[in-house]
Amino acid sequence: MNVVPPRSSPASPGVPPSAAAPDAATPPSTSLPAAPTTPDGTTALLRRLWREEVRKHRGRIVSVLVLTVLMASLTGLYPLVIQRALDMFAAHDPRILYQVPALVVMITAAKALSQYAQTVAVQNLVLIVIRGLQGTMFAHLVHTDIARIEREAPAQLAARFTTDAVAIREAMIRATNSLGDVVTVAGLVVSMFYMDWELSLIAAVLYPIAAVPIQRLGKRVRRASGGMQERMGETSALLTESFAQARTVRVYRLEGSEERRVSHALDLLQHALMRIARGRARVDPLLEVLGGSAV
Repeated sequence: MNVVPPRSSPASPGVPPSAAAPDAATPPSTSLPAAPTTPDGTTALLRRLWREEVRKHRGRIVSVLVLTVLMASLTGLYPLVIQRALDMFAAHDPRILYQVPALVVMITAAKALSQYAQTVAVQNLVLIVIRGLQGTMFAHLVHTDIARIEREAPAQLAARFTTDAVAIREAMIRATNSLGDVVTVAGLVVSMFYMDWELSLIAAVLYPIAAVPIQRLGKRVRRASGGMQERMGETSALLTESFAQARTVRVYRLEGSEERRVSHALDLLQHALMRIARGRARVDPLLEVLGGSAV
């Protein structure tokens, strides 16, 4: 009895059998690769900080702005008072004996009060924002994936709540005070042009030249600050690890190795701090030279 085998469709020439007849149990994959995620930039992080933590305290923000502008405006009145005293002295005006001292006392007292209130208001606003940010960070870490937490050393995670929080606080204080600096400069420029417009024009031409090198120095300091934060976190993690494994270090006589590791980490931290110090030290001499040139 002849058995006829079942007829099968011929495969296309040049195509392997596995490709010509795919397994029906394994359908072809149609999933697309995930799009690469890009980290948020500095601007995006600042907007997120403003949106989630800062703008909730609008009353405190308004009070800080008002006190900052008031303090800067009072500072701009100093040259006018000095000019008033010089004019009265040149004219032999006897009112100089009571008018100028009264003006000086009034302006300095008002500035002192506004400066105290502005400092307290800024610190209050910044500390409240940092407190909310720390609470949000901890709540996120508590509910996040355990593998995400185990990828970093406990000291580095703790540094996010201490060292990094201090850096954010200082940055927010400087950003707030920069508004006062802008208003102060504007008031002093108005006073300069009111007293002597010719010298004011000379200074206005020379001082903008300092913007380019100061901007470059600022970028270098910011880059060095980022490296310093990384070095500080790594050093804290290394110290925590070394102290936690003190018994193991003693048993296996690894004291010399640990000393070399910690010494290397401390050297890197010292170099990072020194780069920041060099960058900041260049600003004042540059302004001094430009100021002397203007005079």
